[in-house]
Amino acid sequence: MDVRLQRPATQPQSWYSAELFAARARYLRDWTIVKRARFNAAKRFERKHDASTLAFALAGVVGIALPFYTQLFGSALAPHSRSVLEFYGYITGALSLGLGLVEQAKGYESRSRRFDECGRRVNAIVRKLRNNPTLDEMTLDELVREYERAIDICDVNHDAIDHEIALAEEEREAARSQGAAETLTAERRLHRLRAWETLGIYWLYGLVLVGPTLLSLLIWWLLGTQST
Repeated sequence: MDVRLQRPATQPQSWYSAELFAARARYLRDWTIVKRARFNAAKRFERKHDASTLAFALAGVVGIALPFYTQLFGSALAPHSRSVLEFYGYITGALSLGLGLVEQAKGYESRSRRFDECGRRVNAIVRKLRNNPTLDEMTLDELVREYERAIDICDVNHDAIDHEIALAEEEREAARSQGAAETLTAERRLHRLRAWETLGIYWLYGLVLVGPTLLSLLIWWLLGTQST
């Protein structure tokens, strides 16, 4: 018999308890990160839904109000200026309306609710795990099953940016106990990730605004030079 497998009578219990404690600590960290990522995904999809609603409002304001303005005050505008304003209103309104319809069809609002529900359930499991530092194997297995059921609420996983932000938030919490320099570094990384997330949400809407604006200015300039 291998003597390396022979332990004192009290050692297996302490060794097993140490394994349970290590598993509990690992689950506590991993599930906390998943909880943060799910909440981040819920907020990101909510912002996407708000942006698509704003696109509808922009289509109404620019696509309808601007041509109506040119009809009322067209006599006070140069002919080419009036044509350019109408062109800008029609193009921007059509693009904003089309973008809003496409984004609304993706169901961001329902996705946000599912991720929020999943995050709240995982958060409840994390609280149970945190408040039970001396749990046994059966309790841990039951919490694992609850976690898997909570994850099944969402038919899709959160994106990589949600996970990266969750890790950055976890690093910021850990850095606060290390010093001001570490906290500042973690804060900067978190700000960069949030800025990249914001860019990923709004870049297409910005393109819809900036693209027709630049094109209209170019047309207005070309028509103005030809008229002179």
